[in-house]
Amino acid sequence: MIRPFLICAAFVILAACDEDTSPKASTETSPNGTTFTLLSVPEQDSVTIHVAWPTDWGFRAETNKAAPLIGADLILAGGADGFAAGEVGERFADINSEGLLYVGINDHIIGELTFELAHRDETIAMAAAHLQAPSLDQMWFDRIKDGLQQNMAEAQAQPTHASYDAVRWAVFGEQPLRNALSLDDPATFETITRDDIVAWRQEVFTNTPEAIVVAGNITAADAGTAIDTLLTGLPTPSIDLTRTAMPDASPKRILLHQPDAEITNLAFIGLMPPSQEGGEFEDLLLVHALGGGDQSVLFEAVRTNLRATYGFNAGQANYTRDLRILVMTGEVETAKLTDVETTVRQAYTDFRANGLPGDLADHKALHAPTFANLTDFVVDLARTEMQGALDGSQPGRSLQLAAEIDAITEESIAARLQDAYPTADDFIVVAVSPDATALPDACVITTPQEAVSCP
Repeated sequence: MIRPFLICAAFVILAACDEDTSPKASTETSPNGTTFTLLSVPEQDSVTIHVAWPTDWGFRAETNKAAPLIGADLILAGGADGFAAGEVGERFADINSEGLLYVGINDHIIGELTFELAHRDETIAMAAAHLQAPSLDQMWFDRIKDGLQQNMAEAQAQPTHASYDAVRWAVFGEQPLRNALSLDDPATFETITRDDIVAWRQEVFTNTPEAIVVAGNITAADAGTAIDTLLTGLPTPSIDLTRTAMPDASPKRILLHQPDAEITNLAFIGLMPPSQEGGEFEDLLLVHALGGGDQSVLFEAVRTNLRATYGFNAGQANYTRDLRILVMTGEVETAKLTDVETTVRQAYTDFRANGLPGDLADHKALHAPTFANLTDFVVDLARTEMQGALDGSQPGRSLQLAAEIDAITEESIAARLQDAYPTADDFIVVAVSPDATALPDACVITTPQEAVSCP
């Protein structure tokens, strides 16, 4: 009688040992018919749900451009049916849950809800109440609006920020998208009311998001039920989206004269293809090598060799999902501005022609561990998957990124530089300086909005 029991026990142990706990991706459908991507990570203790609602609010002339930023904070902070203003934030902190709404580069509003399994039902119920019937408390509206207005005023006084505002005027002029990006129209904060937030919320938060990603230790059935709880009661979409922007990114030389500026800031801005066209992992390696630290090409050229700055950086950003830019920027000695501009142009030209310095494998090794360990962080995993989903990638791409890094070749790097990167003469160059003559042949302006008239 003992032997059969031992044999059965052995099978149970072997089955447990063979259980596959590796992360997996699947496309699922909720009971109410909503499609979502599930990234099952059985060894995680937390679950995160990310939802992307499409919007064209920032592209339209009649909308108040501060509404999305204020509203994203106000929905969760301003109370809901059964919840006082501020209550959900305190309760989330008590149970280690997190809720976040934010503007996704003007094309989407993205919501993130993260919780431990033991507090799943309570967290989802609170979030659903605030999505479906927020109070949008007037006192909290005033507090959030005043805080955002103050933050923007402080930022706009900084030379680096002022240079970006000038570029947006040069690129977009009076188009609505410029103010959505800069919030530099004084009327934006002077005229906004709680009614603008009400209208924005009713328009954006519908029962038909563009993409949903769930990541963590949760079954497809439970994830689907959670999604339905969050979306039930939200309206169907009521408008057809129109995202029209007509950028003028032609090369320009602009100097924003700020007599009180303590130091000169120099920035190069050029258009790049959108990420949905591919090549973003080549970009990851390239931009880091170009200006990602004290070993980068630009740091070496400007700081080490020219000794004219504390550093010169490179990065990429988005105006929208379709309008992506390469930025090279740094604070420089005013007297050396011309030398720095020449040095940066030459360093960039050489970089575009020669590609990554050193061994490609070393560049890959800097980034591969981040993606290999991505499943250890469910929020980062879901964010990465969401960006892929909005770019049209296949479900589960976030689980294959280490392989994408590994597949990069010297040939793909060279092709990316030639096909996607602007030449040194294609950039808009903007300096913010106390010396109006520091950048020869520049269009000299005294406010960012004057850049719209620069040839």
